[in-house]
Amino acid sequence: MNSLTRLGFSVYQMYEIETMTLPDYQLAMEAYAIKQALRREDIALHAWYNQTVQATKGSDKHPKPRYQKFSDFYNTAEQEDEIRASFESDYTSELTRKRDEEALIQQRFAKLQELKQKRKGGQ
Repeated sequence: MNSLTRLGFSVYQMYEIETMTLPDYQLAMEAYAIKQALRREDIALHAWYNQTVQATKGSDKHPKPRYQKFSDFYNTAEQEDEIRASFESDYTSELTRKRDEEALIQQRFAKLQELKQKRKGGQ
């Protein structure tokens, strides 16, 4: 019965069910249990996102939505870039390049400020 209700077999696959070994059956049931755990995780994540997207900032009298746009809440391009970077060793995204450029600008700005402070102290 588990093969039909949980493992995705149909009544037309009775031969496969009957010839399945115990280790195969146990592996299939383990995979089913993991699949259910991932499904519960998806449900929990959905509930968490639902709560998060309703978050507000500001006072209780004048609350404002924390996220003005969907991309402020969930950046799909950024997620895709992270996934591609984890699978493709030579992948660099536009977002990564922009972040690196911004970090370099910040470093240069900090050095410039440091030099200005040294000049002030030296004069």
